[in-house]
Amino acid sequence: MLLLSALAASITLLSPGAAQTKLAGINEARAYYLALSGLNFWSPGKTGSYTLATGTFILNQTGPDAGGYYTVTSLGRVSPGLPSEANHQLTARRKSAKPINFDDDIDDFILPTVGQGTNNARSILVFDSDLADAPPGLSEHEWATLWADNVNRYAGGWVRLGGGLTNSHGAIWYGGDYDAGTCSNGRCTLGRGLRAYFAFAFFGYDDSNDSTRCADGFTFAVVTAANDPATAVGGPASGSRGEYLGYAGPGPSGHGIVPPKIALEVDTYPNKGRGRTTDVNSRADAGNANHLAVLYWGDAATPYDDNTHGAGTSPVNPEKQSGGYYEQARRGNGPNWLEDGQPHSLRLEIHRSDAGGGGDYQVRAWIDPAGEGHADVTADYAAQTPQIEHRVTLAAADHAGLDAIRFGWTEGTGGQSQTVAIYDFSLDFRR
Repeated sequence: MLLLSALAASITLLSPGAAQTKLAGINEARAYYLALSGLNFWSPGKTGSYTLATGTFILNQTGPDAGGYYTVTSLGRVSPGLPSEANHQLTARRKSAKPINFDDDIDDFILPTVGQGTNNARSILVFDSDLADAPPGLSEHEWATLWADNVNRYAGGWVRLGGGLTNSHGAIWYGGDYDAGTCSNGRCTLGRGLRAYFAFAFFGYDDSNDSTRCADGFTFAVVTAANDPATAVGGPASGSRGEYLGYAGPGPSGHGIVPPKIALEVDTYPNKGRGRTTDVNSRADAGNANHLAVLYWGDAATPYDDNTHGAGTSPVNPEKQSGGYYEQARRGNGPNWLEDGQPHSLRLEIHRSDAGGGGDYQVRAWIDPAGEGHADVTADYAAQTPQIEHRVTLAAADHAGLDAIRFGWTEGTGGQSQTVAIYDFSLDFRR
């Protein structure tokens, strides 16, 4: 009797119904993980059936919607047509792409070469976690030493502007592909605008009364891709003119950075003169204080006034009295505001829309923002009032000229030097 009972138990464990039930439970789990794998695998345009060792997942998408989001469904399927068949479907709302950022994309920023984008091979350098080939103009030994000394300063990589040089100018532009055609070789569709965030630090410490111990500053620039190649840079045709910040002036090409264009300057050297814009000290700065300001361009007949405050007619570069210029004076005997050797951060938003045949542009900027979401470039920032807020209407031709853009940084030095670190960068487009 005991033997028969044991045999019956064995038969029960191996019966088809029980085995099928157990297999169905396993396959349900497999189907779930297949569906999850599909969501993780998805990127814009990836639809259809994909086969893995354990089964298949089938992807479908709709969108993007006005916010740039797709609705993605992933169906995991195991043993189709068999009694043990299992299906599991997951649905998610997914952003079309991660923001452009230094962690993933720093090698997509194009180093300038002497005579095309800069006048000195060391004026702008990129330090990534992987040792790349030596930049043009530097030997492999020089570059390996520089890289080893600098690569670990900032996690995720960083861009160095100025390089401790005097009499330099340069520009570095994004040159990558992004989000199924939003950017191709650095030429990006501006659409409804963009949001950018980055940290920066001036290595020099300037506690002079007039902020003249270190040079001159930098811009973050958004420029027409129709008129400006990835080698575009301002600066003087020859010689030195730090006050142009690599944004104004003809540069080595003779064309400079051609309008239409928009930039935010971080200006740390006062040039208060209001004389001819080809002369030294002619930017019409409001005073000695470090300042941020929105820049467009000046007189169409000359590139020399593109970062002169008050220059231009439509648009006009903002002066101190407008919402497009913000400064902080030196406090007591301490350093000048941004030249304190400490990290700072900057958030920029450009809101763009059609308006009366032309275009409406709102430029907003926050210096050292600290509210919730201040570094999130996938959504507009509303936790704090911006220090910079400037609105302008561009003519139809200029508006059309900004349909496709490049973005990046420019820098300039004169008789004084600077080293500026740019890091923790991210950018996304408003859709």
